[in-house]
Amino acid sequence: MTALSRRAAKFVLAAALLPLPGGTAWAASDPAPELAITIAPAAPDAAHVIPYIDVTIVAQDVHRIAGEELFRLALVANTVVTSAKDLQGLTIADGKGAITPQTSDVEKDGSSRTRVWQASRAIDGPVTVRYRVPIDAAAPPLALPQYEMRTEKDSFSAAANAFVLLPADGKARRAHVYWDFTNYGAGGVGVSSFGVGDVASSEALSSDRFGSVYYMAGRPGVYRSGEDGFFAAWQGTPPFAMDPLMRWAADLHRFYGRFFGYTPPSFGVFGRTNARNPGSGIGLTDSFAFTFNHTSNPSDLRSLLAHEMLHSWVRSLDESMDAAGGLDRSWFGEGLAVHYQRLLPYRAGMISADAFLQDLNSTAGRYYTNIKIGVPNAEIPAGFWRDTRIRVLPYDRGSLYFASVDAQVRAASGGKRSLDDMVRAMLAARTAGKPMNEALWRSLLKAELGDKGVADLDAMLAGGTVVPPSDAFGPEFRRTTKMLRRFELGFDPASLLARPKIVRGLIAGSNAEKAGLRDGDEILNTFSQDGLQGKQDAYLALEVKRGAQTLSVRYQPRGEAVQSFQWERSSVPSPTAK
Repeated sequence: MTALSRRAAKFVLAAALLPLPGGTAWAASDPAPELAITIAPAAPDAAHVIPYIDVTIVAQDVHRIAGEELFRLALVANTVVTSAKDLQGLTIADGKGAITPQTSDVEKDGSSRTRVWQASRAIDGPVTVRYRVPIDAAAPPLALPQYEMRTEKDSFSAAANAFVLLPADGKARRAHVYWDFTNYGAGGVGVSSFGVGDVASSEALSSDRFGSVYYMAGRPGVYRSGEDGFFAAWQGTPPFAMDPLMRWAADLHRFYGRFFGYTPPSFGVFGRTNARNPGSGIGLTDSFAFTFNHTSNPSDLRSLLAHEMLHSWVRSLDESMDAAGGLDRSWFGEGLAVHYQRLLPYRAGMISADAFLQDLNSTAGRYYTNIKIGVPNAEIPAGFWRDTRIRVLPYDRGSLYFASVDAQVRAASGGKRSLDDMVRAMLAARTAGKPMNEALWRSLLKAELGDKGVADLDAMLAGGTVVPPSDAFGPEFRRTTKMLRRFELGFDPASLLARPKIVRGLIAGSNAEKAGLRDGDEILNTFSQDGLQGKQDAYLALEVKRGAQTLSVRYQPRGEAVQSFQWERSSVPSPTAK
């Protein structure tokens, strides 16, 4: 028996007596059974990549009848192809022996597809799953959420939704993560969203939240604040010292805790290399992951860190945005995260006024030049993964909407109340087990701003342009106007969704045409458009195939100039940070 299987067997035998916080013991009748996940990385090869990992999962308190869904794993998660189709040596068993499940694939929407394993007979008790996940070190980097398996520098990383089979019974479970470095060799360390090393989750989690747990192991860089459960891990070789940036993030995390009135038991940050899409990030369960490359610097990453850490406190309305139809709620969670990503660090004295304005004006410029500015919120889910101009709307429109609400509440209350009080009331409802939904937000708007507040929300959701007051960000800033150019690829954005990516709908006279791009060219490289939209002077570099030729095309993806709102310093001195 290997160390991996010994540990799994030990978990099964001892499950009824596992200690929980407060000195109690878990029993089969308790409402929060356990889910144990043991990960055993293989030894790195001569190229310093890990060829595979072995996974053992023990799910307690599983009760299914023949034909019911037993386990689920995404084949495609928010457009990202996972490892589900590559699993090797999969076995599923309970106390009665092997289970031979039937499988089926379920299309959730245009961006997600799930593989389901169905029970072949009645199951009553713990279930053990074992399999191997091969890792393709040659897979090209993606300009997509960083879920998929990656390996470099003797380490690997991935989100659970890319490789962890999870129970399909909808039952909340308390996680316990174990690391087995028997095959890996000396020096191995494992980190998950729950912490460094073998660790348990602080609460029972739904399958959605289990799917957003991140894993990184091998020989990553590791930082631990030692004060409030903040930690970080990164694989690859950053072009700057990571510890000072993580100390900054840890300080901001503590400030967030004071602002919101509580601090999560732990919070993790994961970084990994992406040569083609640096500076992107994904919110995860009590953690987030970001990307960097040789051009990255700490100042560019601070805004990203500030944004993604907000999601530890402010997630979406009620369910996850990854749930069916959840993207129509993204204006709330993402809008608040963008609003606070600059405001709270500025209040804390952790960024300068110039850095605050740079962040604000990037958002405002992207919003007011967006040709899709009037797309209603109801149409966001259908276009989110198909058109970058639609995808950024919940972030930009939501953040400016919340700035406008904040200014109106401060004015109506004579400075006694603000958006901060409303957000804390929303979070208090969630903590109390009550719905944190749009109905609650509407009731708070009604109480603070009357019918006009509710009408403004409806107008925003219908696609109305949001314009915060000139002094919405404090008397030290004022609104102004500036001519800015619209983001314009120069061809039909749907060309990037096809496989292969063939240029269609080239716009006559566009910068793309002037640079030499032609209809019928095949685009070979990947690139992120979301950040590109907020950078007026940025260039887009395309590698294209035309017949037998491979060409490079470089141009600014910009079109007509339109009048846009921006903010600048006023003559009023900055108030003391709150």
